[in-house]
Amino acid sequence: MVRNPIAAHLLTVLLLAGGVWTALQMQKEVFPQFQLDVVEVRVSYPGASPAEVEQGILLPVEEAVRGISGVREVTSTAREGWGRVQLELVAGTDRMKALQDVDQAVGTIRTFPDEAERPEVELQSRQRSVVEIGLYGGVDTWSLRQLAERVRDRLLSEPAITQAELGYVPGYVTHISIPQQRLRAHDLTLGEVAETIARASRDTPAGAIDTSEGEILLRLAARKQWAEELARIPVVTGESGAVVTLGEIAEIEDGFEEAGFHSQFNGHPSVELEVFRTGTQSPLAVEAAVQSVLAELEAELPAGVEARIDSNRAEDFHERLSLLLENGALALVIVLGILALFLELRLAFWIMTGMTLAFVAGVALLPWLGVSINMISMFGFLVALGIVVDDAIVVGENVYERRQAGLGPLAAAAEGAREMAAPVTFAVLTNIVAFLPLLFLPGTTGKFWWPLPVVVITVLALSLLEALFILPAHLGHSRGGGLGRRAGGWLHRGQRAFAEGFSAGVERYYRPLLRACLRNRYLTLSGALAGLLVVGGYAYSDHMGMIMMPEVAADEIEAGVSLPVGTTDEQAARTAEALTAATRRMYEAHGLGQVAEGIKTNVRGQDFIDVEIVMRPPTEREMTAGEVIALWRDSIGDIEGVDQITFEAERGPGGWRDDISVDLSHADVETLAAASQAFRRQAEAFTATRDVQDSYRKGKAQLDFTLTPEGYALGLTPEAVGEQVRNAFYGAVALRYLRGTNEVEVRVKRPEAERRGREHLEDLVIRTPAGTEVPLLDVARVERGQAYSAIDRRNGRRVVTVGMDVEPKPEIGRVLGALKTEVLPQLRADYPGLTWSFQGSQAEMRDSTQALWGGFALAMVAVYALLAVAFGSYSQPLIVMAAIPFGLAGAVLGHILLGYDLSLVSLMGAVALSGVVVNGSLIMTVYANRRRGALDAFAAIEEAGSRRFRPILLTTLTTFGGLAPIILETSRQATYLIPMAVSLGFGIVFATAVTLVVVPSLYLALEDLRGGPA
Repeated sequence: MVRNPIAAHLLTVLLLAGGVWTALQMQKEVFPQFQLDVVEVRVSYPGASPAEVEQGILLPVEEAVRGISGVREVTSTAREGWGRVQLELVAGTDRMKALQDVDQAVGTIRTFPDEAERPEVELQSRQRSVVEIGLYGGVDTWSLRQLAERVRDRLLSEPAITQAELGYVPGYVTHISIPQQRLRAHDLTLGEVAETIARASRDTPAGAIDTSEGEILLRLAARKQWAEELARIPVVTGESGAVVTLGEIAEIEDGFEEAGFHSQFNGHPSVELEVFRTGTQSPLAVEAAVQSVLAELEAELPAGVEARIDSNRAEDFHERLSLLLENGALALVIVLGILALFLELRLAFWIMTGMTLAFVAGVALLPWLGVSINMISMFGFLVALGIVVDDAIVVGENVYERRQAGLGPLAAAAEGAREMAAPVTFAVLTNIVAFLPLLFLPGTTGKFWWPLPVVVITVLALSLLEALFILPAHLGHSRGGGLGRRAGGWLHRGQRAFAEGFSAGVERYYRPLLRACLRNRYLTLSGALAGLLVVGGYAYSDHMGMIMMPEVAADEIEAGVSLPVGTTDEQAARTAEALTAATRRMYEAHGLGQVAEGIKTNVRGQDFIDVEIVMRPPTEREMTAGEVIALWRDSIGDIEGVDQITFEAERGPGGWRDDISVDLSHADVETLAAASQAFRRQAEAFTATRDVQDSYRKGKAQLDFTLTPEGYALGLTPEAVGEQVRNAFYGAVALRYLRGTNEVEVRVKRPEAERRGREHLEDLVIRTPAGTEVPLLDVARVERGQAYSAIDRRNGRRVVTVGMDVEPKPEIGRVLGALKTEVLPQLRADYPGLTWSFQGSQAEMRDSTQALWGGFALAMVAVYALLAVAFGSYSQPLIVMAAIPFGLAGAVLGHILLGYDLSLVSLMGAVALSGVVVNGSLIMTVYANRRRGALDAFAAIEEAGSRRFRPILLTTLTTFGGLAPIILETSRQATYLIPMAVSLGFGIVFATAVTLVVVPSLYLALEDLRGGPA
């Protein structure tokens, strides 16, 4: 292609046009979208205790799915009224086949309780939220929800929006309350009333009739949706024709699920709307549509009602896109400036053109590889920015050297590219191999970061093709004449002056230093090894923290409040109001209006409350989330009726998770409960632990009924008695129907006053099959017991999870070590048969690091094999690979200097670094080997050091220059990216410094071992 520039030019234009067109069309999102390898089975069992759910739902499902292949782990949860079984699949398992297998297995279960609803079997998916809208104000919850539904319908009318859902809203229920006295007066039961309502409230298709006008459909219209319609249903018809309607014996009200407290924002009722994007929708387009709708509706909102955007991921996407584009442009300027200093401006221009071509062509290929434009893939381009010019620099610099030696443009281009083809190819291959382990990280972490190595590998492969084929054609046919005879000649003269001065500096300073190090090579190697051991020892010690992911400035902080089991709705409401009031006093006393936007309060069930402080963006506040949490923790005081309070700060993907989470398991439930409480007390004894909590909850008091012989004699059965007791206190569900787009449940029950207090249970009357009435306690014995409020299972065994946070984060390793070596072994000694496992962040960290280091070992074997083939030697690859441990040391030093904790992202950067740092030593060793025919080993490696100093330094500076903008970035949007950039940037700088003196020394030391002349 060197002699056919037209082909090179056309290919360049084609790749550039294809990349630009693809960039405009392809999917854009904040974070990569991926599928979860989890199949979920969920079954509702209204009114059942967790123990009943475990026995009737979890155990049958676990047994049914036991033999399904491809299942890695089974976790089960039983709560009051529902149960869930989650099957985590082995990576690579066919998800759809697994879903079908699970669905078929669950479908064969015939032992589900009659009251249990139809099982729901589905693959877990991640909804892609774009905007959360909050509606709040001084109106009742019913009016607020009706308004929210109108806003939702208006949003869904926009072409750019296809999914919007209400959040933190109670379900619609039509309550039909009938006192026991009225039921007895009309000889009715709640179950009979519910059946009457069901029969009278459904439309009945009645076929069709043929007429002269055509076929006409027939239907008996009886559908009833509102309380006033239900009130007209006849429930008793006398012999004389007198009719008693439902409204005459019952109180009927359209409302919500019974709860003493609904969601609030700043003390006002609130409802949330969440807008999602689907398919190829752009978050920016969705946000624009939302903003347009809100602007239209602003004038229509009732007095006192306000709308606010609570969370805006489209804004995050725009900020991150701007951040990466700005840093990318700055990096391009830095790299171009560095190239222009060392090389001819024309050569620097073509090298930068080649890099741009590799990037744009890479974009064209991304949709075929299943990668979108997102924060991770764009960071992949930034990582590649500094690396991708290495091969072009080496080829271009060699062509430049051939031109300096007097060859013509075509000959210099062909000769320079041919000389460097082999070392450049092997250098790029080692880079690619080093990024391969990042493709095989397991779990959610691996799926999240997968686009990064895909992008880097794709760009590296394209850059190699460009450097070996397209770049030489451009350089060979670049018009000569030199810039010195043009308007910009002063640039050329300045560059020549710098290049000559730089070369003189290398000869004056570096060459004597290199000669001294070579003469004292064993002292040099010993000093380098000592420094390596010091840095490695410091990194391995407790002085540096090791965390899963870098902490990100929180958007919201939450106080999670666990209430004692058995707390009533009214008690939960009072506690929520007291906690909100205490938070409001702290908020106002410390002027937190400057750092936060408001306070949200939600009651989730009867035993958990969360109060959230919605933070302003980090650029608009002076306090961090951690500082607000510390202030909140100290100011909250004692709240009556609270079991425990934990504080959390949202930390982006993976946020809201405990730093350390331990699952305890034992065959005996009482022993497990005692062990979990003992472990919790010991975990709280660490000074660095915060918010220690466990999943064990003392259950509600439970009354167990057993039918007596007298009851059986009257024809009663346990099922019949249980149904009547259930209808009286939980309610009999008459029907469920859709009112608009909302599911509504019609529930028949006794009035609230007759469902509170044990005396009403004692007064309950049971109807026998003969129609007679008997008191419940005359036909059933009652025993007092206790029901678990929650039951968790993992792989067929009950577990209790104990979780905790650690502050400061670098202490996680020390606490974790103490738990593993001291606390948990002693706990097992105290409670024989106890087992434990680390879950959550630690389990993911363990799996990811094991996969990462395993992949790193295989990558090093592959790098060694490539270098061995390149050198035709088993020993010389070790010289080149000697730069790797020094690169890792540089990565550690970078974290120390900039004050960052080591994280999984840091390790990913260190693994990728291992393929980059060998480039300089590879170039130097190849040059020395070529000179061995005319020079001895000492002179050859000395000349290699001085002659290859410029390309080695140039590749290092461009790599670091490309990463520098991200390393120095202060925006929270770059928080996840900085540790990897630090590992790569500082690793390559430190490894280069070592390469320039240690690799030559090691080269001669190897010659000494061979017995050759040095």
